[in-house]
Amino acid sequence: MCTPQGIIEHLGCMVFDEAVKAVTKAGKYVCHYRTNLDNLQREMTYLEDRRKIIEREVKEAHDRGEEIEEDVARWRTDTNTMKIYVYLMRQSTCSSLNVKWRYRLSKQAEEKIEDVKKLAQESHFDKISHPKPPPPELEFPSAENYVHLDSRTPIFEAIVGALKDPNVKMIGVYGLGGVGKTTLVEKVAKKMLDEGTFKQVPLVAVSKDHNVKDIQKKLADKLNLTLDATKDEKGKLWNKFKNGEKYLVILDDIWEEVDLKAIGIPVMEGNIGCKVLLTSRKEDLLRITMKADRNFPIAELREGEGWNLFKKKMGNTIESRPEIDSLAREVCRKCKGLPVAINALGAALKDRPYHTWKNALDKLERHMLTQIDGINRSVWASLWISYDMLPSLDAQSCFLLCCLFAEDAKISIDELTRHCMARSLLAQNPRTFDEARTAVCTVVDVLKSASLLSTEDHETIVKIHDVIRDVGISIAHEKEAFLVDHGALQWPRNPTNGPLYRAMSLSFKNVKQLPNGLVYPQLETLMVDNSELSDLEVPDNFFNGMMQLTVLTFTRMHMRRLPSSLAKLTNLRMLYLNRCELEDIAVLKDLKSNLEVLSLRGSNIEALPLEIGQLTSLRVLDLQDCNKLKVIPRGVTSNLSSLEELYFSENFDKWGATTDEQQDTSTRENLNLEELRRSLSTGKLITLHIYIPDVMLLPKEDLIFVNLKRFKISVGSIFNHSEKLIYGRCMLKLEGIQLRNEFIPLVDKAEVVVLHEIEGLKVFHERGVGNRFLDLKYLKVTSCVEDLEYLLGDSKSSVQSHELHRLQSFNNLTVLIIENCKSKYLFPPTTAKGLVHLEELEVRSCKIMEGIVGFERRNDEDELTSEVKFSKLKQLKLEDLPNLLSFYAQKEKMETIMGSSSSCAQPLFNEKVIFPILEILIIDGLGNIIKIWEKQSIAGLKEQGFFCPLTNLKVSRCSKLMHVFPSNMHPLLKNLKFLEVKYCETMKGIAEFEGEIDEDGLRNEVCFSKLRILILLSL
Repeated sequence: MCTPQGIIEHLGCMVFDEAVKAVTKAGKYVCHYRTNLDNLQREMTYLEDRRKIIEREVKEAHDRGEEIEEDVARWRTDTNTMKIYVYLMRQSTCSSLNVKWRYRLSKQAEEKIEDVKKLAQESHFDKISHPKPPPPELEFPSAENYVHLDSRTPIFEAIVGALKDPNVKMIGVYGLGGVGKTTLVEKVAKKMLDEGTFKQVPLVAVSKDHNVKDIQKKLADKLNLTLDATKDEKGKLWNKFKNGEKYLVILDDIWEEVDLKAIGIPVMEGNIGCKVLLTSRKEDLLRITMKADRNFPIAELREGEGWNLFKKKMGNTIESRPEIDSLAREVCRKCKGLPVAINALGAALKDRPYHTWKNALDKLERHMLTQIDGINRSVWASLWISYDMLPSLDAQSCFLLCCLFAEDAKISIDELTRHCMARSLLAQNPRTFDEARTAVCTVVDVLKSASLLSTEDHETIVKIHDVIRDVGISIAHEKEAFLVDHGALQWPRNPTNGPLYRAMSLSFKNVKQLPNGLVYPQLETLMVDNSELSDLEVPDNFFNGMMQLTVLTFTRMHMRRLPSSLAKLTNLRMLYLNRCELEDIAVLKDLKSNLEVLSLRGSNIEALPLEIGQLTSLRVLDLQDCNKLKVIPRGVTSNLSSLEELYFSENFDKWGATTDEQQDTSTRENLNLEELRRSLSTGKLITLHIYIPDVMLLPKEDLIFVNLKRFKISVGSIFNHSEKLIYGRCMLKLEGIQLRNEFIPLVDKAEVVVLHEIEGLKVFHERGVGNRFLDLKYLKVTSCVEDLEYLLGDSKSSVQSHELHRLQSFNNLTVLIIENCKSKYLFPPTTAKGLVHLEELEVRSCKIMEGIVGFERRNDEDELTSEVKFSKLKQLKLEDLPNLLSFYAQKEKMETIMGSSSSCAQPLFNEKVIFPILEILIIDGLGNIIKIWEKQSIAGLKEQGFFCPLTNLKVSRCSKLMHVFPSNMHPLLKNLKFLEVKYCETMKGIAEFEGEIDEDGLRNEVCFSKLRILILLSL
């Protein structure tokens, strides 16, 4: 019966039961206190093992210059937080008599065990990292040289606004060829990347004769994707663009409808997919066919703007010579406001006499009668004049040669040099390829000055504007009987009236077989690209009617056996079989009398025939990217007595033995390094690209590298992905070896040096260091554990000869990366003062390092008081340096009562070290640093604007740091866009204030007007 008394008794029993359960559970926690903690520690030990594996993989990814996946970064953060939590919890263990503490810790341990297990389970990632996209200055080179034009500003801002409009999915930009469409959209792309509006902005030139696979490959390269050229890979691109990030795809210079779905480009729906920006010369194509949401016309420059651009190109030519002013204005008017014509004519007429200006104006009016489809007559006339006024036949020949390459091709100086040598285009008749390369570089500089060529990613690659190329093709056809047909539907025949073809550059669409019986008696150059990757067959007698052929380049052809008629080309001096399907190439032995250049680059050949050794006139052998090549018979290179340049595939490692001990680790019948030593000893071989997987393969006698002028040599390990992105004329990578004497000449000459686990680093401050490393631009030193006071430079020689050292050693160094090295300081002040071109400095995991710049001597007052200025440093990373006292460390001795001395606390940056253009600063794991900047030194920094360009600042794991900025620092950081501070346990505040009012009587407050991202974590 539910009486009040019964209810009370029942409730009492329930309460009692729950109380007993709670007491029992609490007792269980207290009794199992040690067991729970031990179980947690066991799980933490396993998690720590997993963390070390992940950290090692992350370090390897950082070494490759790759970006860590976001889920991996989150896991690392969560794991580090858990590690700190468990460590603090174990530090809190107390006497067994303290029951309350035992209960609390035991309960926490049991709860955390599941969290630790979950973290360990999540540690098995599919991918740790991915390659970083190239920086905007490399992705969009012309944006760096963008000339501000008032008439372009409203269009630029309108395009940017449209791209930010969620209702706009596709944008078109149209205008005449040469009006500046590409330059403008490159500037837009750079702004979108800088602002973080889009994750990536791949820009791809489409051109007239586009095919889907070419566009897919170009997109994949920009996005760091790998595609199989033999398959339709649109799905891979589609999934990339649908991964939830925002992308902008720019398709430049389209001439006809482009099927975006066939390529793998999903137009944005909501926040998923791509926005697309198209450029074209045809408005209707964009508006009607492609159905762009917004279209923007790029008009010719107004007369005043055109004149200003013309004068800028001319320098002070017009102001200093008023007699040509009226002529110059008339010439500029003829350019019709088109930048490509203005730049070309301005460059051609700069510093020229009056009669040359008059003659140019007459020619302009005459050439205005010519019309090329899609090109303004003014542009045609201007570019013809620019070509006509080139100062030498070398320059004219090289310009027309560039027009034979595909539209938007990246043309290497090496390839131009080989063409020029094979066709004897250079007037000075260079004796060696090295001399020829110098001559070609000089000619290319002339063409760049004339605005007919431009530099691409680095100085060894050039490009030609599509409009300039179109005009060049027309000139070459008229003056030199050249034929360029990319996208041909059938093989061309010689013209019935007019000169016979001397050079042909062809790529085909849907052509299955090359014809028989072709006769081209004057043909000297034939370039064929099977761009559709079809099984294009070459008849056996194909070359019978081309007896004058001196240059033959076949690209992406399928030829199991080379046609026998190839052997009849007795004048052939250069043969390219790049990216071809090849098996039997033994017929090449019959070309031994004249063949000087042979390139099999990127072909699938597996074995080089012994007959190659009969090509005794061969001066260049290029086997780069022949990734299936396994056999190079012994005796091949030693018979090539004229060889000047030798390029092995970077992953070729099947070297023959030079000693009996090496027989088990080598290929017995293959080429060995003793044979290469003999080739090097002649002194003719001056260019060498080679990978030596094991130092044990080296011959007993030293390889004679001293005569090499260009090289890419790696020993112990190949260049990784990030290192391959760096270009150097001379590149050296050594891993896990003693720095032997034979390598010293390479270190001295190299522009790029990568050293890992190397003994012998004293080379960097011994043997007259002031006269060495004059060409060194990129230096990376990792895991080299010799005990050195200074890693670079020598304090003794510094004191003896400041000025000599400052002006010479390491003078051209632009990137310096140091990791896991045992040195007290990186360099002394005199070495630091010589780093006048240093742009990036990274120092990581150097456990005993006390200063980047260090000077302990007291006998040189000038060094103690002088400044060290890094005038070009843009990026500085200091990571995991637990003993670092200061960037410019000096042990200021303070006498104590006991007569001993100690180091007083120093800020990371003091007034003696100056960074006028620093943009990125990363500080991580500097456990000894109490403050980054000293308040008293800020006034001097303000006057000179130091640290003002800083845009990104990251501070983490600085256990003694209490503030990031002193109170008077923030006005200097007016360009700061990104600020991240995390894992600084003693941090009291981001900015340090001593009161609400500053010394000027104003209210203390912080204002970062450009800050876009602020991350504060675990402070």
